[in-house]
Amino acid sequence: MRYTVTDVPPLGLTVLLGFQHYLTMLGSTVLIPLLLVPAMGGNGEDLTNVICTIFFVSGLNTLVQTTVGDRLPIIQGGSFAFLGPTFGIIGNPEMQAILDPRERFKTTMCCVQGAIIVCALVQMALAYTGLFAKLVRYISPLVIAPVVTVIGLSLYAVGIPGVSECLNVGLFQIGAMILFSQLLNRVNIPMGRFGQFPLFKLFPVLCAVVLTWSYAGILTAANVWEEGSVCRADSKVSIINDSEWFRFPYPGQWGAPIFRAYAIVPMLGGALASMVESVGDYYACAQISGAPPPSGAVIARGIGGEGFGMLISGIWGSGNGTTSYSENVGALAVTRVGSRVVVQMAGILMIAASLFTKFGAVLASIPAPMVSGLYCCLLGLIAAVGLSNLQHVDLNSPRNLFILGFTLFNSMSIAGPGGYFDLASRGAAWPCSTMDGGCPNGNPFMTNSSELNSVLLSLFNSAIIMAWLIGFLLDIITPGTREERGFGELDKLALSNHSEDPEFIKVYALPNPIRKLLHNCSYLERIESGKWPAKTPDTGGRGTDICSLCWPGSVWCGGKRDVANTKTDEAASVQVQEA
Repeated sequence: MRYTVTDVPPLGLTVLLGFQHYLTMLGSTVLIPLLLVPAMGGNGEDLTNVICTIFFVSGLNTLVQTTVGDRLPIIQGGSFAFLGPTFGIIGNPEMQAILDPRERFKTTMCCVQGAIIVCALVQMALAYTGLFAKLVRYISPLVIAPVVTVIGLSLYAVGIPGVSECLNVGLFQIGAMILFSQLLNRVNIPMGRFGQFPLFKLFPVLCAVVLTWSYAGILTAANVWEEGSVCRADSKVSIINDSEWFRFPYPGQWGAPIFRAYAIVPMLGGALASMVESVGDYYACAQISGAPPPSGAVIARGIGGEGFGMLISGIWGSGNGTTSYSENVGALAVTRVGSRVVVQMAGILMIAASLFTKFGAVLASIPAPMVSGLYCCLLGLIAAVGLSNLQHVDLNSPRNLFILGFTLFNSMSIAGPGGYFDLASRGAAWPCSTMDGGCPNGNPFMTNSSELNSVLLSLFNSAIIMAWLIGFLLDIITPGTREERGFGELDKLALSNHSEDPEFIKVYALPNPIRKLLHNCSYLERIESGKWPAKTPDTGGRGTDICSLCWPGSVWCGGKRDVANTKTDEAASVQVQEA
């Protein structure tokens, strides 16, 4: 990594790198309101406002997670795990009985808000009571590897199928990504007396998007494609026309939250999918960004931070919960920049862009084939990072090979694209002819409770949950030593005193004075390990947050940066000058 978790790049570079993260999560985040708002009955103005709201809360939640959550450089954004339950709310007879589209939109949005708020409180309770920290101790790398791999593989339907909508633009985007991230990553741009600038190594995604969008714009101006084609650079210009110049999202903007059991119960299934996906993202992010593996207590803090972020989303009314973004974890590997400060800057940029809605609308108008081209390059990295967890596992063990292969194949066969429970690919062709009454609402579960049916479908429709359940169950019931299962390094980490590990403290300690106020959430480590951690030194986490760029001496930023490291850097600089 060029910049690891605790490194602080220069301000200008931090802004550009943060903007690149914003650009990476843009497509997925915009897609959620594009799918939901029209189905709810909203108009173009409603769509623009929801887009701005989801970016606003995503920025806030990113700052929350990187400051008081797990402290890893992970972007928070809308979660696809909540789409299924949300469409269930939209199709409920109570909502469909509202004839006025505008009123139906507001009522549906308030009902979704109520369900998200309840899910947030449940998730925070699981995290901050320490139950999640206890569970993590039984999750081996053999389980984590297929789960993280499935996170990438389960999204392959948004890759080439999206590119095929316009091969000219989609394939150009893939080629540009390969060019800048792999072929030109060692080429530096001469900057005169400032030396060499590694433009393509730091900004491959940004360079690829600018080049491809310019290419699409030139061909659009030449009328190569007819009006309305997804290839055109102006195919989403209506988003720009329908947006205001400035708008501040506010809590309860759609009305007071509505709490309905038929909305809450299925949404809990989506929240479970979001939690188990995030755990895999934490391990992947730590490995890519050069951080020590997170402990159970750190993971619990992260899940609690995401729960608090969901609470913000529910109160503001984004129409969706937030979770860790796998796409941006892949961007860390491509750019080789895992700095927490960069991700915090991305959160600030998300908030700023959400206020100046025209700017956000312009970025939201990126042609869909370009976004799919980015996914083809980034999501595969997630799968590769998942497989890299197997370095801790004994791959000469027939036991481990069976569990790995069985988990990967059957989780995708059950819930992956084209799998048995993939509603989108099956549509009306669900194989339920042998069941009395067929499949009402496309749901093969036919218990006496429609809410239970929705919960079961939301669980079995998630390849990530299936990978967790299958892998965890097989790993627990099949005999094998902890070393064979990959617990060797994790057991050493558990036996070691995290509070005495300088690198662990530097990465995961909460910033001052939050650490003093919350006592660094040390009770979570007590629940996990059975012993109280040593007192975290005042230098833990110092100077590794966004405010250290502008106010390095402020106590709210944790004080000045590490003096020892600063002196080391200065000494190295003197040696270079003498040489």
